[in-house]
Amino acid sequence: KRMTKPIKETPYSPMNGTSFPLFPISMYRATINLNHDLIAQFCRDLVSDIHDPNLKTQYTTYFSKEAQEYTEEREWFKDFSDIIKDSYVDWLMGEMSQDFSSLSRNDIHLFAWINVYNAPHSHDCHNHPNSLISGTYYVKVDKHSSPIKFYNPNPASTCFPMGHSHDYEGQDNMNNIIINGFGHHQHEVFVNPTEGEVLMWPSYLNHMVPQYEGEHDEDYERITISFNLYHNRPIDSNKTGRNLDYSFLRK
Repeated sequence: KRMTKPIKETPYSPMNGTSFPLFPISMYRATINLNHDLIAQFCRDLVSDIHDPNLKTQYTTYFSKEAQEYTEEREWFKDFSDIIKDSYVDWLMGEMSQDFSSLSRNDIHLFAWINVYNAPHSHDCHNHPNSLISGTYYVKVDKHSSPIKFYNPNPASTCFPMGHSHDYEGQDNMNNIIINGFGHHQHEVFVNPTEGEVLMWPSYLNHMVPQYEGEHDEDYERITISFNLYHNRPIDSNKTGRNLDYSFLRK
């Protein structure tokens, strides 16, 4: 079609185009129906018994197999495990078209650990290798608790100039979230979950927990249970060639 006016008469001449999000990352968010007060007291007691002098590790049971096994024996943890595994299945079936019809709960690996943050504690930027989905159950938090901070996995995103948008409150499950960036172009995301919430995300996402910066340091407490998940998946073309039992490699 002929233009109605010569371009020189309309210097601002954008096309009538559209934009769409590319390579989006999904996060799961829900509230778990458990006795948060009972679980919080269990977490306090268990972590206080570890007596780790290292500030970087004294708040967690991650490095104590004995504490993990003791936790797994509790009835509330069995409920927690069932709910988390079922939610993992439901999310991956709907979001990623995974087929779980030939599996049972015991085919899903759940590794969980307790964290009791006080004012001096923080967790540096990291992700979770050897896992598919990671997450956290927020046992005891409030509006003053340190957030969990996620980073865009594309490092080049920080080179793209853009404005800033923090107006996500109340929009499509985006409560208590602050985003540095604009629209779909996000550099960093801060999430302040409420008590009883569960977040799950792809394990490759880098994230961290900053140190508490508020008042009344002596009373600060942030209790969470973090976890990693993955499941058995069938292996194709695993019977090519001649079989060999690798048990001889055991020392």
